[in-house]
Amino acid sequence: MHPNYLGDSYDIVKRFFCAELAHLGYEIQIDPLFTGNWSEKEIDQFFRLVGGHRHALRQANPAPVALFLDPDTGVHRRHGPKHVSLDRIADDTMRHELVFSFDQSFSRQSRPLDVMSEKLDALSVKGVRGLYYDSHARFLFASRSEVAINNLRQHLIETGIPGQRLLQNA
Repeated sequence: MHPNYLGDSYDIVKRFFCAELAHLGYEIQIDPLFTGNWSEKEIDQFFRLVGGHRHALRQANPAPVALFLDPDTGVHRRHGPKHVSLDRIADDTMRHELVFSFDQSFSRQSRPLDVMSEKLDALSVKGVRGLYYDSHARFLFASRSEVAINNLRQHLIETGIPGQRLLQNA
């Protein structure tokens, strides 16, 4: 996350997902993957706006943890300064009930549905269940628990999100 993006419409969508996961009983932890130069004021604004705690600042709470990863660009097979890798997401699902990430990492030459399917398939190979929210602001949700992913999908549909916006791996 770069400070130039603080408060954009994507942050409002991030806040929605954090709030809905909190509603489902998750403690929300955030690894913002900061890039650029952040002031303490901007850092505080970010956490307040998105609605979670800094990663590893575990609250005295027995709730399952949903870890939000917020790279500048999104999810890629390999890690980079603006990307979080599929390996990192899969590894984090070993320690957290649910891991989710902002994902705008789509080439204009590729069909987004094909790319999302490829990423979901790559997670499946690692034993991870996945769910994409497909819109102008795409998000990838991952868990080792099929129940957690299915419950999230059902909850999002109950909020009014059309089911066709939610792509899930088999």
